[in-house]
Amino acid sequence: MARHLFGLSPSDVTVQQVGEDMKLRPGSVGTVWDALSGGTQLTDLTDFGGTPSTTVTSDSNSIIGFYGPEGVTTVYVDFGSPSRVLMQATDLGDAIAELRIDKLDKSGGTMIGSLILDADPATALGAATKQYADGKLPLTGGTVSGDLAVTGTARSATVQGGTASGGNLMLNSTSNATKGKILLGSNSAYDEVNKRLGINTTSPTQSIEVSNGAVYVSTTSGVDPSYATLSNTGLAFTGNGGSVSGLTSISGLAGPLNVSGSLAISGGLSVTGVGQVQYARKTADQSKTSTTTLGNDTHLFLPVVANATYSLFLLCIFSGSTTGDIKFDWTVPSGTVLRWADQTGTSGLNTDVDVYSAPGSTTQVAFQIWATVVTSSTAGNVQFRWAQNASDATATIVRANSMLQLTRAA
Repeated sequence: MARHLFGLSPSDVTVQQVGEDMKLRPGSVGTVWDALSGGTQLTDLTDFGGTPSTTVTSDSNSIIGFYGPEGVTTVYVDFGSPSRVLMQATDLGDAIAELRIDKLDKSGGTMIGSLILDADPATALGAATKQYADGKLPLTGGTVSGDLAVTGTARSATVQGGTASGGNLMLNSTSNATKGKILLGSNSAYDEVNKRLGINTTSPTQSIEVSNGAVYVSTTSGVDPSYATLSNTGLAFTGNGGSVSGLTSISGLAGPLNVSGSLAISGGLSVTGVGQVQYARKTADQSKTSTTTLGNDTHLFLPVVANATYSLFLLCIFSGSTTGDIKFDWTVPSGTVLRWADQTGTSGLNTDVDVYSAPGSTTQVAFQIWATVVTSSTAGNVQFRWAQNASDATATIVRANSMLQLTRAA
């Protein structure tokens, strides 16, 4: 578009009031704006020779003349007076005359040639070209050959089926008899061929498969009340019974796990809190000869945690000479109290040493110890120690299959 000429008329001069007189003011510098107040300053100006300028300067005769930005026909000039002055382009005479002749009447009239719109319609009743209309999907029927983008409000887009009560919305991967998958985003899919739903996977191998995630049910409604109910309170078998298999762990329980019937466990049961049972079995004989110094048994020890209570049971199978016999005590973590008793009624603390007589030769006998173990703030091991009561060249032997057991009670 071309630039339009502003000024050069007898009224386009710069003046200054001096007393009661108005005097010409040559060389005055003004700025050009697109509004009477506020707005944006127009700096894309040129003089008569085409030299760019950001302001307007009156000549030696105080006359204003300049070319405005391309396509602009109205501006507001500010030379420092109380308000800006409206200026209309002075080269619009022929254009205005042509508009009077070539205009299209509101009613009647004939348009010769094509009507080209600058843009697609942006309002409900905006005009549209045939090309624009041909590219749209009809309200009924029609086929989308490429991608269909559904644009809704800033909050969400909506796809609806029919308007009839109880109507359905059907999604198919293809109109072909050989179906594929309906992709849900880039990571999930419904496999129409195998009737499988995959969440976080586009290749489900089960009827419903959730990959690398968990399933949360936040309501109390039953999934299948005759068999199982999934809710935010847990998993319950309410009908014909059932089984849970393949679990490797159950975590995150906020309270106790209650079983009103029998609980059958075909594998091992591992408990780390109250109710935990630990077991140490001596897998080989251990001999001590000519020593009365108490030392650790190589198998009969178990760990305990801080601030806990355990019940202890020891079955010690041994043999030895009637001279050497056997004596024992215990080591425990700092602050721990171990109070023991045996089948004879003898009782003691972990530091108390007790003695049992050996039968002589290789005959094996056993004694049993029961104890309560209460730990303090330090964790560690409960360790069974033993030695000969009297130094003897015939070995005192604690035999294989002796055992130590700890059961956590609190």
